[in-house]
Amino acid sequence: MQKFYYELFFEVNQPYKALFVDFIFDLGVEAIEEKNNGVYIRSNNDLNTLSWALEFFNEKLLKRKKNLGDEKHILLKKTLEKKENKDWIEEYKKGIQPILIDKIYIHSTWQEGKKNCLNITIDPALAFGSGHHESTYCCIKLLQQFAMKGFKALDLGCGSGILGIVLAKLSCKVELCDTDELAIASSLENARLNKVKFAKIWQGSIDKAQGKYDIIVANITADILLFLEQDIKKRLNENAILILSGILDKYEQRIKEKFHTLKLIESIQANEWLSLVYTKKEKNE
Repeated sequence: MQKFYYELFFEVNQPYKALFVDFIFDLGVEAIEEKNNGVYIRSNNDLNTLSWALEFFNEKLLKRKKNLGDEKHILLKKTLEKKENKDWIEEYKKGIQPILIDKIYIHSTWQEGKKNCLNITIDPALAFGSGHHESTYCCIKLLQQFAMKGFKALDLGCGSGILGIVLAKLSCKVELCDTDELAIASSLENARLNKVKFAKIWQGSIDKAQGKYDIIVANITADILLFLEQDIKKRLNENAILILSGILDKYEQRIKEKFHTLKLIESIQANEWLSLVYTKKEKNE
């Protein structure tokens, strides 16, 4: 073990966090830790180049977002430190706690499952979603309430594949898609880890889907939900369930206005994150 390691920490405005995390993974970083409202990257190699890349990415975003108003600052904080080495992977593992969401128990590969639960194994450091984030947590609660055995289901923007795995554990016929090839690879690996199979998975968006679905879950940003509204509606069977999540509460009215032709049947919120459940019925039924 080397005597020292490097630790890069950065914090960004929440709407841009996923963009920065994707950017980091694209640069070849294999593991991060999300804590203290930000992201930690640790390496035995000097991280100065990566630190500079974050600054460059931030500047490019600022140039493209001239009318941000109160969100004009994207990169809120960034520090790079040289620290005495220790087994920080083991330290990180100690800080990861399993989570029970109704009957679903989510744990890492180094933790035991729980009896009388639907167990799901996800390693948070190597995945895009683990159930700890508020929007994912709400989706998992709602899927247990609305997903039925035999449903044809779509996980739109699958990330780690955790929601698709939940649907498969609930005996749905599951399809997944994501525009990020790393998400596709992560979903397939997590499916193998959890011994479930997907009916179909593809890199791309819902425009490549075939047929209609009994339930669609989309845990993605509000901007993308607004953009995909027509494509999502076209893929809903009559009486189908649509779960929209990853919505900051400040976008609530815009989302509700855009999806007003569907019937809103439930809404839950965790901190500033909102999840909405719709059904494809006439509002006056």
